[in-house]
Amino acid sequence: MKRVQNHYFSVVAAFLVAILFLAGGSLSMAQAQQAKNVSWRLQAAYPPPEKIMGYWGAYGMAAEIARRVKERTQGGFDIKVYPPNALFKALEAPDAVKRGAVEMILSNGAYHVGILPEANLDYGLPYGLKTSQQAAKLLFESEYFKILRKAYLEKHQVVLLGLTSTSAYNYITRFPIHKMEDMKGKKIRTSGAYGKVAQAHGAVPVNLAPAEQYMALQRGTVDGTIFPAYAGITYKMFEVAKYHSWPPIYSMIGASLLANLNAFNRLPKEYQQILQEEVTKMVKFTYDISGPALEKIAQEEGKKRFGAEAVFVSEAEFGKFREAVKPLWDEWEKKSDYCAQLVKIAKGFAH
Repeated sequence: MKRVQNHYFSVVAAFLVAILFLAGGSLSMAQAQQAKNVSWRLQAAYPPPEKIMGYWGAYGMAAEIARRVKERTQGGFDIKVYPPNALFKALEAPDAVKRGAVEMILSNGAYHVGILPEANLDYGLPYGLKTSQQAAKLLFESEYFKILRKAYLEKHQVVLLGLTSTSAYNYITRFPIHKMEDMKGKKIRTSGAYGKVAQAHGAVPVNLAPAEQYMALQRGTVDGTIFPAYAGITYKMFEVAKYHSWPPIYSMIGASLLANLNAFNRLPKEYQQILQEEVTKMVKFTYDISGPALEKIAQEEGKKRFGAEAVFVSEAEFGKFREAVKPLWDEWEKKSDYCAQLVKIAKGFAH
């Protein structure tokens, strides 16, 4: 992962130069000194607690980054982290950060699709990659992440500081999935693009809030859900749904860290670099350590504590699951020039 890290830092460095150019030049020393004491607000799309089974959850990632930034700037740059809906409703947060009503958010691409279609591709393609290591290569050993940042900057007026990975997204079901035919007619709780994935596999998507899924699974209102496998333990869904399917639908799903462009450009250059460095460290930790660890915990502890089974489909069956969603790849490719570039790169990593 050393090469991945080095490439990521080089992408970040080049991008910071581009941001300053777009803003009309770097900050003067006088401006930087005036802005030495800075207070930001960050609203997270995900609630506490900070840690999930010993590893940073999405909210915890934001809180820890804020603490590290404050420590490194000796209190000069203070980022106060708010839970979902504290400042704005979750679906209003993307517009809020765009217009500068809040300086920073921890979000998810699904909330931003209405502003820019490229956000649908934050984490690659469904059934495109199998592991977080492959996902890291896609994002940081190609032009993929750089293109995403351009799209967010030009269309959204925000700086995409990083994409963390909480864990994989899987089918969690009341029945084992050994082949795609097992999905036919099954009711799967999901929403948005995930609903299209389930439908492509022959299932019937059911739009329910995550908070309702445990009861729906318990009652048999739905046969499964699309959610991180570790939630089988944290939300005790393995009590009512004993199977989780691997390889996952997405090998990584996490959170995007976004800053308002004008607010970012008003920061002293030193603070810009510190903020970006701390986000980068957290991103690397999630791909190297926490994401894979949570997958292992879901598979091993899920079986030990709940009798849940991790079902790995064969290579041939995985190919069928992938082929079924390729029309979605083609659909997203047509959304914009940037989408076309992203899908083309992601297809090259899908093997």
